This record gives sequence, C-alpha cells and structure tokens, in this order.
Amino acid sequence: MTTKAPWSDGRLCYGGDWNPEQWPPEVWREDVALMRAAGVNLVTVGVFAWSRLEPEPGRHTFDWLDRVLDLLHANGIRAALATPTASPPPWFSLRHPDALPVTADGVRLTHGSRDTYCAAAPAYRDAARSIAEVLAARYAHHPALALWHVHNEYGTTCHCPHTEAAFRRWLTGRYGDLDALNDAWVTSFWSQHYSDWAQVGTPHATQYLANPGQLLDFRRFWSDTLLSAYTEQRDLLRAANPSVPVTTNY
Repeated sequence: MTTKAPWSDGRLCYGGDWNPEQWPPEVWREDVALMRAAGVNLVTVGVFAWSRLEPEPGRHTFDWLDRVLDLLHANGIRAALATPTASPPPWFSLRHPDALPVTADGVRLTHGSRDTYCAAAPAYRDAARSIAEVLAARYAHHPALALWHVHNEYGTTCHCPHTEAAFRRWLTGRYGDLDALNDAWVTSFWSQHYSDWAQVGTPHATQYLANPGQLLDFRRFWSDTLLSAYTEQRDLLRAANPSVPVTTNY
C-alpha cells in the first residue's frame, strides 16, 4: 500500500534539492518550467543559503527567497524549506572562532567548506536558533510551504573545549560519580584510572588504541547533542505553525 502525505495534495511527492541562490535569477523560470515538464511537485530549498539569508549578523535578505517560493507556488510546486544551519556564513566563523570544529588530532579547522561548526558551542546553537526563528516567522504560513527540513545531514563531531566541557556534564549525568565511570570504562587497564573530572576529556588521537568505553560514550554523547540541536529548531518551527510537518535527513 502506498501512503500519501496529507500535505502533498494526494499526490506522490517527486523532486529533489533546488539551490537557486547559486545561479542567476533569470534561470529560475526555466528551472521551474523544466520541473513541471518532469512532473516535479516538491523541492528542497535553502539548505546551504545561510550567507545569502543573513549576510551580516542580524541583517536578513529574504527578497530572493520570497521570489523563489512565490514562483514555486504559482507553478504548483511545493517547498521543503530548510534551515541553513549546516553551513554557517563566513562572518560567524570570524566572530566565533571557538565554534569552529576541532579534530581528534587537536587541529582547529577553518572556514571554507560545509559543516564548519561545533554543535556543542553555545554561540553556534544561539545563531542556529535565531535563523530558524526568523525563517519560521516569515514563512510558516506561506502557501508553497509543504514541510520544514531542519539542517542537513547531522553528524559532524568535534573535540574542542566546548565539547569537552559538555561531554563531562553528559558523563556526570550518566554515571553520577567517577567511581562508576572508572568501572564502566575499566580504567584500571593501562593506568587510565581517573581521580578528578578535569582529567576526563574526549577521545583525542592517542599513541595506541583508545579506551573503547570512552569511544562508545563519546558517540552516545554526540547522538544526544545533535538530537538536542535538532529539537531546538524543530520546536521553534512547530510553534510557528503546528500543521506543517518538520523533519531532517540522516
């Protein structure tokens, strides 16, 4: 049996990502005409558009996205509108270098690609909520909106000081005290016994094999952290219009 989403007008949804901010506006109508010819009825927009939506802190430029959504609506194509938080703009990385991710080798990465953020960094979480909130305020009732697509492919991890502090808080909540942590991680092996929480960090690159209990808990911690980052945005979007579905990918 085929299930059809209630927001799809009874049709099966067919489409993909559309990134009109990446090419001249005069191409947009041709794009949409080709979509109609191909039977496309749903496209994801805005996934990597944060720098176009907020070119400077607190200054938003929505005119192009208004045109895009109006064009889609006029042609019977609906939008899965994304929050662009997988790719912070250059100004954010310059203003908050502490929110750039750090590898297990201790290398602070630089701006210039996607996923240049640490989801445990307070500045990043604040900025992500902020852009999601302004998008919700403007587009939650737009007739082209079929659903919200939060972020893109959650999975980026980090080993920065923000992460280490958050990881220790998570471990404290999970184990309560160091005795329980030492037992769970079998830290008597290879002289890894911890006598102070300040000694507990993320599983950075080390000389030989890392503690498997630490590695497993670090993955659990990141799963919870990324889920929290998602639900913060989800709740803002849902509050703006509870009838619009919210999802993410990965």
